[in-house]
Amino acid sequence: MVASTEAEALWALMQGASRMVDLTLPQRREAGELAEVLTSEPGGVTYDSTPHGILCRPTGPRPGAAVLYLFGGGYVLGSPASRRKTAGHIAAAAGCVVLVADYRLAPEHPFPAALDDATSAFDELVGASADPSRIVVGGDSAGGGLALATALALHRRGVRCAGYVGVSPWTDLTCSGASMRELVDVDVVCTRDSLLDMAAQYLDGHDPTDPLVSPVFAQAADLAGLAPSLVIVGGDELLLDDAVRVVRNQGVAGGDATLVVAGGCQHVFPIWCGAIPEADDAIARIGRWVRDRT
Repeated sequence: MVASTEAEALWALMQGASRMVDLTLPQRREAGELAEVLTSEPGGVTYDSTPHGILCRPTGPRPGAAVLYLFGGGYVLGSPASRRKTAGHIAAAAGCVVLVADYRLAPEHPFPAALDDATSAFDELVGASADPSRIVVGGDSAGGGLALATALALHRRGVRCAGYVGVSPWTDLTCSGASMRELVDVDVVCTRDSLLDMAAQYLDGHDPTDPLVSPVFAQAADLAGLAPSLVIVGGDELLLDDAVRVVRNQGVAGGDATLVVAGGCQHVFPIWCGAIPEADDAIARIGRWVRDRT
């Protein structure tokens, strides 16, 4: 697959920007809030603040169905506002409410703060009349890894959500995937050094192979019976193998897992709705997938 002209122009723009590894934490956080500046505003969606984030409501949402969405940012930056438009587009495509959950950030709040907040947000949706078996848990980058960890944590307590959607999920905080080396010359967004720096802040000494921080290390017993997964990743990003391995592992454990690799695309490309056609296609795919399972 060849990336669109619009995508190639966006990657060129990003290639000329400062890398996160070269910025201070306050600068990273400021930049993270601008992630959607080039994206389009979703139509027919309203927003409300809740104790756990931002609730996106499309016109005529299907009762009982919902998506819990977790923003990316390496566990050290980002906010519900940084993925407001992305979540709004998903809400419109899926025809259900989407809660962009707020969660505490490292280094001020290391593991398990983010996971605790994500599971609390899931419980909020249930308390607001969503059917737990009709809630899809999703997210991008670190939020994608956190979403899968949340699905695993819920599964351990006997709760099976409707499914998991990961967009370029960061699922291996040891950064040991082969793509971390093989794609270093084509990824214009991430660097392994930056990822390891953020991982250290989130882990604060915790075991990086714990499946609740690195779901790629989950055993078959953890994955057996897990809800179906849809994972979307760019073909030119360092986290490619993070996506490939979690899908493979779930399939080997007997689960239903779908992997979509967009050739020529970069990290979290689906967030740029209205800016590149690949993003619009990815959101439409997510919407159809969520509808089928809720």
